[in-house]
Amino acid sequence: MEHAGRGDPARTMALLWDGLPAARRGPRQRLELTAVVDAAIAEAGRAGPAALSMRALARALGIGTASLYTYVPGKAELLELMVDRVAAGRPLPDPTSGWRAGLRGVAEADLDACRAHPWLLRVSTSRTVLGPHVLARYEATLALLHGRGLSAADVVGCVAAVESYTRGAASAVVEAEQAPERTGGDDEWWERQVPFLEERMNGRFPLLAELEEAGAFGVSGTALPYALQRALDRFAHGLDLVLDAVAGRIAAAGGPH
Repeated sequence: MEHAGRGDPARTMALLWDGLPAARRGPRQRLELTAVVDAAIAEAGRAGPAALSMRALARALGIGTASLYTYVPGKAELLELMVDRVAAGRPLPDPTSGWRAGLRGVAEADLDACRAHPWLLRVSTSRTVLGPHVLARYEATLALLHGRGLSAADVVGCVAAVESYTRGAASAVVEAEQAPERTGGDDEWWERQVPFLEERMNGRFPLLAELEEAGAFGVSGTALPYALQRALDRFAHGLDLVLDAVAGRIAAAGGPH
């Protein structure tokens, strides 16, 4: 697990909010900061954030490692730039759609980001990346619940609940998406397991069998691999449960729906 918040705060904030400073002397840098960050995102997508190094990134950019350090002081600062860069590509919630649709859109956009950039799930969220795009999305998400009778703590807590749920469910979706290349396709995997499983279950778990017979483990479509579709279905179902809980808080506070 990589941790944001380890870099020099003055350098990190300057790069996040102001970009590259103008060179005082010497040749002008030939790369835009966004190109450096995009290359780092691509490298993290290829090998994971733990394997990302300044040397490997410099090689990918076609510049010397010493030159790369003139753009970013180190990997710690670079990691925060990467997270904020991904946040910049996610849409802000539409306040006119209502709080429920807005929060659903935030969760779905975050899921899409994790599927496109699985390395995000290996970056700890215990230290918030204080970049302009991360904070803009957070502000817009909080605004969905502001003015609905909730206490300040409940506004923040409800958003945190949606974010925490989404991160956990996104991890399950990404794992299901990656499973075939690591363990074989769904049909192949089940064919290997079922003969041994049936022999050992032998009627010992009647509730599990009853629920399976009632369709509890079915999926909403067959275009995608079963495990992936099941993870996506569970994401949607679980998100409904979380949003129902938020609706209950709003109703209890007497706020507008």
